[in-house]
Amino acid sequence: MGKSTILSTLALFEAVTRRNVTVLLVSAGEVASRRLLEECTALALESSLGGSVLDDSKSLLTFSNGSRIISVPASQRQIRGWPVDVLILDEAGFIDPDIWRAAEPAIIARPGSKVILTSTPWGDSAHFFRALWNRGMDAPDEHVAAWHWPSSVSPLVDDALLEQIREREPADYFKREFLAEWTDGAGAYFSEAEIMNAVADYEMTAPEDLLLPLSGGRAAQPYFAAAGVDWGYAQDANALALVSVAEDLGLNRDVHGDDAVFFVPWMEVRHNWPYSEFIDRVVNVAGTYQLKVVASEVNGVGQYPTDDLTRRLDDAGRPGWVYRVVTDVRRKQSGFSKIKGLLQRRRLVLPRHPELLKQLRGLEFEQLATGSLRISVPDRAGHDDLAMALMQAISSVFPPYARRYGGRGEVRPMERAASTVEDLVETQSGLRVPRKLLPIAHSEDWIIQPEGNEKGEQW
Repeated sequence: MGKSTILSTLALFEAVTRRNVTVLLVSAGEVASRRLLEECTALALESSLGGSVLDDSKSLLTFSNGSRIISVPASQRQIRGWPVDVLILDEAGFIDPDIWRAAEPAIIARPGSKVILTSTPWGDSAHFFRALWNRGMDAPDEHVAAWHWPSSVSPLVDDALLEQIREREPADYFKREFLAEWTDGAGAYFSEAEIMNAVADYEMTAPEDLLLPLSGGRAAQPYFAAAGVDWGYAQDANALALVSVAEDLGLNRDVHGDDAVFFVPWMEVRHNWPYSEFIDRVVNVAGTYQLKVVASEVNGVGQYPTDDLTRRLDDAGRPGWVYRVVTDVRRKQSGFSKIKGLLQRRRLVLPRHPELLKQLRGLEFEQLATGSLRISVPDRAGHDDLAMALMQAISSVFPPYARRYGGRGEVRPMERAASTVEDLVETQSGLRVPRKLLPIAHSEDWIIQPEGNEKGEQW
């Protein structure tokens, strides 16, 4: 957008058009505060103001008229004590309210003082930036005024690229980062409409039902899937979820063209099972569904069962690879964001599985001061094992490679007129699939190593 250039220009204008003015730049982090001052310095030295610069450093720019621009990170200790004429807070939505309380008194004793707050929309309605912005938009006066500039109005922004981002990113992310619209600071992560629009009354296919006598105990055609495993302890259960590309017989080409639709061919949750028995179960599932990737959590109680699962799959000669994933805040945000994006673009069909739907409804998010989201099912709402297993599986798919014709991930499903399909089910959003829904055979390039928070050999 060029926001840093605008703030730097404003800071320079205030500093060089009046004598003995102090401009204080406050940013959410030390790197950001230094970068903003560096832009001020570069603008000054490259212009006719260069001769008036007496001193420049990483945190201070001094002019011959006695004015100065000071840059500090968001720290109460570094902010307190400055008599400030112009206070500029960059990314104010990410700055702790206690920092604002430390900075605001600095302007009270300076006649004609000014405060400029800019930020990506972030924070709940009680946060000082959002509260002041709402006041300035609803009832601007001589004390407070507010403005709103989405990326679409910037002459620096490529409109075609902006549209590509809109198509591939979740709507809440795009609204916040590019349309500069507020999203809730906390609440249900998935809306009821997002979940129920994706539900269809198709039948999941148990691994045992894929066994055909003609194939020597293995399915006649390889049905590839990405799997996610969530390990339980005490009241939690062990959960397994599979994700694959749906054989929809070309029924949704009018909606998605050559883009394929994802679905959950199988999932199961086991309470009070020893790890050894559940590991055996996963190995058995891998004997029919071709699990190219198994994303298995290693934090918490998952370290040992993941190690044992890796060994057992190898001993059994099963295809695929176990990826050791660390389920932290960033990984949850990445995985559940991908689910949300697929739901919003109608590329994910969910089974009418009461426990899964309950857990997806129960997922809540909270915006953290760092800018990330904490996503979890609170204890009062019950378990999250199936939702977590689904998230692990979805993090191992790459939608751009799941296409019918052309491209690296070419898959060629059966296609015949809808009138020849006897038993169809439909989602509320209008996707149609066979009631007996199977993966597209011979399709696997869309399966990748899990995305989100890569750390060496752990994901």
